[in-house]
Amino acid sequence: MPIPQQVLDAGPEAVRTYKAALPYGEKWASMCALQCPPGTKGTDRAFNQGRYNQQQFDDMPKPMAEHMLREARAAGISTAGKQYVGGLADKRAHKDPEAWVDSTADIVRVARKRNLTVEGIVSHKGIPVPPKRAPLSEKIIAEDMRHYRKLHPNKKAGELREMIIAKHSYRPKGK
Repeated sequence: MPIPQQVLDAGPEAVRTYKAALPYGEKWASMCALQCPPGTKGTDRAFNQGRYNQQQFDDMPKPMAEHMLREARAAGISTAGKQYVGGLADKRAHKDPEAWVDSTADIVRVARKRNLTVEGIVSHKGIPVPPKRAPLSEKIIAEDMRHYRKLHPNKKAGELREMIIAKHSYRPKGK
């Protein structure tokens, strides 16, 4: 049975420990030889595995990766030692500083701050909130005011505004 390369790289003492622990299983022998537990969900080791030195961009077309990094740096974001997590980003995408994280604690911090539900390397459940509804867009009211002034020339601006909102705004069912 071949000895894993990581164990060989760790030196002769690690190889001896590996061989001594091998009767208890390969994974156990590797853990003992390397003095390191396997990566598990929620650990920074598991999160950063395969992501060092911007490796997350290796599977992406090079011009696109360079463009994302260039724009992030132009937005004042230090990308050194950080990974871009698109699920945390707001509408700015890769230009959002909160979407560039360096640890699982960072992911949880952003998820709490933005009330996001996150599942994967870490878990956080966001609190459902009803959508905020404005009575009506000011742009729509302004456009309709011109039309309503022609239909109702004797009404004041405040009355016309109330008429427009009453007719065109969102009303929950039953109200």
